[in-house]
Amino acid sequence: MKHFTRYWVPVILYAGLIFTISSFPLPPPKVEIPFIDKFIHLVEYGILGFLFHRALRVSRLAKQVFILAIIFSILYALSDEIHQYFVPGREFDLWDLAADSLGIVFVALYLKRKQGLARKKKVINS
Repeated sequence: MKHFTRYWVPVILYAGLIFTISSFPLPPPKVEIPFIDKFIHLVEYGILGFLFHRALRVSRLAKQVFILAIIFSILYALSDEIHQYFVPGREFDLWDLAADSLGIVFVALYLKRKQGLARKKKVINS
């Protein structure tokens, strides 16, 4: 149970936060910054991808951690876009899904690179 609480509860809470925020109709924008909404999607789902990676890394599925973190995160992003279709003032947006996916993949690539560098350092120090 301690393992679940430490690794999976953050994933569930963060996914719940995304769902909650997505349930509100969009307020009119006060400041128009080009592509800020896509940047927010990129960061928001990059964090979710990181949390999925963190939880999967310590599971029995650790060998497929990167691909599973990407798949689960993108599926959640897709479900969020479908959810927004039914929220007044919101819509299903493929560009949002693309920004979500890009954030997820960027984080996965960063973590993969970091892991590779850590392995090289460990080999050199051995």
